[in-house]
Amino acid sequence: MSELEKLHNEETTDTSYDHVLKYTGVFGGVQGLKMLVSVARNKLTSVFLGSFGVGLISVYNSITEFLVSASNMGVPLNATRRSGELFEVGTNEEIEHFVMVVRTWVLWTAIFALLLCLCASPFLSYFFFEHRWDRYFEVLLMVPVAVCILLAEGECAILKGLRQVRKIAFIEGAVAVLTLLLTVPFYYYMGVKGVAIGLICSSLASLVTHGFFSFRLVSYKVSPFSKKVFFEGLPMIKKGIPYVLAGISTAGLGMIIPAIILQPGNGTLDDVGLYKVGWTMTAGYAGMIFVALEADYFPRLSSVNQNTERMNQTINQQVDVCQLVLTPLLILFLIFLPELIKLLFRESFMGALDMCLCACFYVFFRALSLPMGYTTLAKGDSMVYLAMEVAYNLFFGALVWWLYNTYGLVGVGIALSIGAIYDVLIALLVCGYRYKVKIFRGTWMRFIFQLVCLSITFLLCIPPNLELKYFFGGITFVVSLSFSLFHLSKRSDFLRKAVHHFTHSSGDCC
Repeated sequence: MSELEKLHNEETTDTSYDHVLKYTGVFGGVQGLKMLVSVARNKLTSVFLGSFGVGLISVYNSITEFLVSASNMGVPLNATRRSGELFEVGTNEEIEHFVMVVRTWVLWTAIFALLLCLCASPFLSYFFFEHRWDRYFEVLLMVPVAVCILLAEGECAILKGLRQVRKIAFIEGAVAVLTLLLTVPFYYYMGVKGVAIGLICSSLASLVTHGFFSFRLVSYKVSPFSKKVFFEGLPMIKKGIPYVLAGISTAGLGMIIPAIILQPGNGTLDDVGLYKVGWTMTAGYAGMIFVALEADYFPRLSSVNQNTERMNQTINQQVDVCQLVLTPLLILFLIFLPELIKLLFRESFMGALDMCLCACFYVFFRALSLPMGYTTLAKGDSMVYLAMEVAYNLFFGALVWWLYNTYGLVGVGIALSIGAIYDVLIALLVCGYRYKVKIFRGTWMRFIFQLVCLSITFLLCIPPNLELKYFFGGITFVVSLSFSLFHLSKRSDFLRKAVHHFTHSSGDCC
């Protein structure tokens, strides 16, 4: 029996709270591993290459991101959505054929990336290498990297849509470790000359790792010269273009915010650095819990997007797990934030502390807005998704401009939290009206209780009274954690047994 014939098993068809809780924890753990590997890689890279080498890697990564973003045409996202639907209602033959269409179009996007780089390399050289036109060969070195990333994204999209969640988690962890092992030795032995070789080897390792699992599931077939395959994949491209435009809009926002900070009479590069640290601490490290949304939740939501009742159950289930797991961690994050900044960065970055405090509600409200927002992706409603993303980026950009000019970096933190509330309101309005999405009363009650716990902790962290913060913050953490465990254990067999075993073991000891 082939792996495709064993596709529907107890693990891939499980939609219980146990499944959601399990893979939220699994992907959170994988992100923790990736963060540790990244810290080690960055440290070794800075030692072996110095600031010039680190800057060169940043330039190469920017070139690669541009090529991938401009070339993928939204194929991976649409491939995940459609393969998730086929997982639910399609036959093995339909799945195999669709995978062949996806791989063919991914191959074309890789060829397009090659042609784009050949044509744009002088301009990219001028833009990224200090206004020099003659370093186009270094730009061309990133073609293999972009091609490998595009092909790997296609295979990853197939695995996501077909619910191979455990394999994806393993792949992410393996690729993080392989990247460390395949880049640092080149940096050590070859210095700056080894940067391009290291990036090519690590991207190739990512492609091979993804292919090892996906090719065993569905054998590799492409048909690049078939007119039928071309027209079958064309709807993915039409739906994908708005996603590409939305990505460009978000990338533009990422460039505008530093420009706002660097306005004459406002801030300096030091302030931009503090903003980056604040963003990394909130949206990056504290937001690791959301990684499971794309890998596990999105395919599950896509498979039930035609059934409003099941779709609402899936959304509320994910909101519940996200906020119940996230809030106790956020409370700990707030209490020990000064120590975390010193540990992960340096004491000189403590200027980002107040921004991080004010931005904590950004992460919390994302636990509500993201599960609802994925509905537009699951429905393939790309124009609505584009409109929502552009509206949010315009609103948030204007908010940052106003609040930064008024309150400095603290204003950016406030803007993040207000922007997240705006995102929730828009998601409730659009998804509720267009897709009949609703948040259940019980979900709202649990959400509000955890919001109160987080708000109390936030207020405790503002004054510089450490005894007050640690004592009452610790009490709030225990209350929030107990509340989360109580409600999760009611829905999770595994957690209920674990809590029962722990309480009985404690009783025996006494």
